[in-house]
Amino acid sequence: MIFTNRMLIRNTSFRCFPLLLLLCFPPVARSQKNQQLYKVLTLTGQKQGAADLPQDRGTTGVWQCLLKLQSTGSVLHTQAHPDDEHADLLTYLGRGVGARTALLSLNRGESGGNVLGYEFFDPLGLLRTEEFLLASSYYGLDDLYFTRLVDYGFSKNVEEAYEKWGKQNILAEMVRVIRINRPLVIISRFHGSIRDGHGNHQAAGEVSQLAFKLAGDSTAFPEQITSEGLRPWQPLKLYRGGVKENERWHIALNTGMNCPWLGESYKNFAALGYSLHRSQTGGQRNEWNGSFIQYYERVESKVNSSEKENSFFEGIDTTLSGIFTLSAEKIPEEIRPLLNGITSDIKNAVAAFNVLQPVKILPYLTGGLKKIRQAMALVTAQRDALFLLQVKEKQFIEAINLTLGIRLEGTAMAVSAKEQRSFFAPPPTMDFAVPGRPFKIEMSLLHNATYPVNIRMLQLNTPAGWKTELNKEQPAATDEKVAKTFIVTIAENTPPSAPYFYRNSLRESQYDYTEVKFQNLPRSASLIEAIATYVVDEEQIQITQPVQVRHANLPFGYDRRTLKAAPAIVVNISPRSGVIPINTSLKAFMVNVELINNSDTAVSGKLQLATPYNWKVTPGTIPFSFTKAGEINNFSFKIFPVTTGEKEFDITATAISNGISYSQGYDNIKYRDLDNVLYLKPAHVTLKGINVKVHPGLRIGYIMGVGDEVPAGLLQLGAQVQLLNTNDLATGNLNGYDVIMVGTRAYAVRKDLTMYNQRLLTYAKEGGHVIVLFQTPEFIPSQMAPYDAKLPANPEEVAEENSIITILQPRHPVFTTPNLITSKDFENWVEQRGSKFFSEWNPAYTAMIATNDRGQSPQSGGWLMAKYGKGNYTYFAYSFHRQLPNGVTGAYRILANLISYGKKPATR
Repeated sequence: MIFTNRMLIRNTSFRCFPLLLLLCFPPVARSQKNQQLYKVLTLTGQKQGAADLPQDRGTTGVWQCLLKLQSTGSVLHTQAHPDDEHADLLTYLGRGVGARTALLSLNRGESGGNVLGYEFFDPLGLLRTEEFLLASSYYGLDDLYFTRLVDYGFSKNVEEAYEKWGKQNILAEMVRVIRINRPLVIISRFHGSIRDGHGNHQAAGEVSQLAFKLAGDSTAFPEQITSEGLRPWQPLKLYRGGVKENERWHIALNTGMNCPWLGESYKNFAALGYSLHRSQTGGQRNEWNGSFIQYYERVESKVNSSEKENSFFEGIDTTLSGIFTLSAEKIPEEIRPLLNGITSDIKNAVAAFNVLQPVKILPYLTGGLKKIRQAMALVTAQRDALFLLQVKEKQFIEAINLTLGIRLEGTAMAVSAKEQRSFFAPPPTMDFAVPGRPFKIEMSLLHNATYPVNIRMLQLNTPAGWKTELNKEQPAATDEKVAKTFIVTIAENTPPSAPYFYRNSLRESQYDYTEVKFQNLPRSASLIEAIATYVVDEEQIQITQPVQVRHANLPFGYDRRTLKAAPAIVVNISPRSGVIPINTSLKAFMVNVELINNSDTAVSGKLQLATPYNWKVTPGTIPFSFTKAGEINNFSFKIFPVTTGEKEFDITATAISNGISYSQGYDNIKYRDLDNVLYLKPAHVTLKGINVKVHPGLRIGYIMGVGDEVPAGLLQLGAQVQLLNTNDLATGNLNGYDVIMVGTRAYAVRKDLTMYNQRLLTYAKEGGHVIVLFQTPEFIPSQMAPYDAKLPANPEEVAEENSIITILQPRHPVFTTPNLITSKDFENWVEQRGSKFFSEWNPAYTAMIATNDRGQSPQSGGWLMAKYGKGNYTYFAYSFHRQLPNGVTGAYRILANLISYGKKPATR
C-alpha cells in the first residue's frame, strides 16, 4: 500500500537558525520556583543568517501555511549524526502532510571528515550544525535538537557507545527532548539492532524504543520534572525505518511523488537539502525519477491501527476540535464553540485563497487568531491542551505575516555609513560588534499588502549595559515601510559570541554548558534582536528578528549573517600544540601570531610572548598598528627552548593596546550560505618535550588534501616542508625532496594529483619515498600505486583508539631507526587508530602492523610498505591528522621514523 499525499503545509524554513521561541504557560499554570518553558517552533518565522527559501515566501508560502493550520499532527525523527536523516520522509511530513516536524540528533558529527576546510573535532561539529540547519530548511523542519553527547568516532558495536556516553545519559537526553517537543509520533531512523552497523546508530535505535516507553513515566528522570519544570509526555506511536519490503512493515512511503508547490518530487527536493551537508557530501546531489518507496515498521502504538496504514497518524485525532482528546484533559464547555469557529475560519480561508489576491483570507486568519487567544485565556489547568493552542497561535501569526508581506530587518553597520545611499553604491558591510565601540543599526518593517496595518512599535532588544539611542525615524507609507536608525554602544564587559556548549579535552565524551537554558538547541540566542509590533483587525502581533550584518562575497553578492561580538584585537597563535625533540640539536622553535583588528578606529600597541623561565625569545616584543577594521598582521617569534625532560611547557601571546591586554583568539568558521560561528581559543601553546630522533636536514614535499596539520608536525621535527601546488606536480623538480607525502583525502579533492600521479611514481622509482596518508575510494591503488591493491568502497577501519597493536616486522628499519618503536608508542591515541585500510594487496607490499576493534578480525592493511625501483612507497592509513595536533608522542616518533626511512642513521 502506497502512502498517499493527504495534506499540504507551508515550510517553516529556518535557513539559518532563528532565536528560539519559548512557548510559556501563563502564571496560573506554573510554579513560582520552576517556570516551564518549551523550546518548540524554534525554526519558525525568525531567521538568522541567510534569507528564506523562495518556496517559503509569497503565495506559495501562504498556501503552505494554510495547510499547516489544518493539522495538530507532530513527529519527532531520531538519529545519531547529522546526515543520518531520512530527508525525504521529513520533507514529505513537513511540506506535504501538515505535521509539525522535529529531529533529534544524538551528536553534532565532530569526528566526521571535512572536504571543505581545516575544521576537525569541535569546530567541525559547529560547521556541521550550521550545515544541518541549512539542509533542514529544505525539509520544512520546525525544530532541530541535539544532545550534549560528542561524536567520538566510528563504533563497530553498541557497547562502545554505551561505554563512552553511558546508556542512561543517552536515554535521559532523548526523554528530555520528547518531553520538550511533545510529539504524537516518533520515527526512529535506525532499527536498534546489529543490522544498523555503526554502534552509534544502533544506540539511537535502541534508546528511541526505551525513551518512547519512559517519557510519559513521572518516575523516570524525575529531576527533569522537579528541577527543569518539564512534564511527562507519552507519544502515541513509534515507528522505525530501515525496513525492507520482504520484512514486517506497516507503512510504505512513496516520496517520489511530485509536489506542485515545490516543483519537484519530495525525494528530489530533499536531496537538494541533503546535499548541503557539504563537509561530508562535497555538495553531491543524487536525483531520483519515479516512485521511491521506503518501508516503516510500527513498533509501539497506544491507539488502534490497521496492519497496513495509510498515515503515520492513523487512529489519532489531529483535528483542532480534537485538541483536548489528544491531551486527555476535560474541555471547558465555553472553549468548544471557539474551536469549532477556528475550524470554520481555516476552512473559509482555504476556500477563499487566491494567488492574485491573498489578502482576501486575512479576515479569516485574524478571526482564527482572535478565537485561539480567547480559548487560551479560558484554559486554567489543561496544560497540554494549552501547549497545542500556543502552537496553533504561532502558526496563525506566521500565516498572517506572509499574507501581508511583512518583512522585518535589522542591519548593523559602521556609524560612518551614509543614511541616503545611491542605488549603485556598494551596501555598507560590517564584521563584528566590539566592546565599548558604537555602531549603527538600520531597522525597517516592510508591509506590501493593500490592507490596513497599524505599526505600533519598532525597537531593539539589547543585553544589559548596552547603550541605545534613536538616531532617525522614517514614518510609514500606506503600503511601504516604517524605518528607524539606532546608534548602539556595546557594553565593555560583553564577552565574545561563542557556542553555549564546550568541553575541556577531546577525551571528554560530552559537553558542559555555559548557559543551560539553551541545552538541546542547535545554538544560543542571537546577540541583539529587532522587534516590531503591529495591529491588524484589532489583533496585535509581535515579530522578532536577529540583527544581522552584510558580508561581501563578490561576485556572488552579499551574505547576511547574524551579528556577533568579538574582541577589538584577536590574537591567534600557531601551532596550538607542539613537540620539542629533547635529544636533538634543534636550535629554535617558531611561533606565529596572527593579529586581527575588529575595531573601526586606528589602534596600536605591542605584542609579546610569555614563556617558561630562562627561555630566550626573539624579538622580545613587536610593535603593531592598524588603521581600520578587518586588517590582519602576521608576526613570527623564534623561541630557544631550554628543556629539562619529557614535560609540558606553556607559551602565551599577549597584545597590549591602550592599557588593555588581549590574549583571546578564535576560528571564524564561515562558509557560503551558512551563518558564521566563532570557535574561541586562548592564545596559548602547549609544548611537550619528547624523546624523538629524526634524520637531519630532511626536505619534504607535502600535497595537501582536505586540510590537516601534519605539515606543522613535520616542521616541529626539524624537517623543511614545502606545500606542493599544481605547477610543482606538473613540472617541478621532485627529486629535490627526500620524501613526498600525500595528505589525507588528497586524491578526493586534488584533480591535479590524479593528473600528475605518474610523476610521483617515477620519483619513487628513481630513489624517492612517497608516503600516502589515508585516502577515500577515489584513490584506486591498482591505477595510482606501484603495485596492485584494493581499497573497497566501504573500506575497513579501526575505531577504538586503544586497540591492541601487533608489530608484524619488529626488525624492519622503520621500527628501529632512528627510534625504537614499540607498542608503547601506540598508547594514548585520540579518537581512532586509522581508517580506509587496503583489503587486498600485491606480495610486493609488506604489512607492518595489525590491529582490530572488538569482534573484528585483525586488520593489517593500514600500513603497507614496498620497495619500488631505487626508492620506496608507503600507504599509511593511521590517523596522523588527529594525533599530531594533540601532541601524541608515539605518533611523532613513528612519523620521524617514516620520513627518516632509507636515510643513514641520524647522528644528532
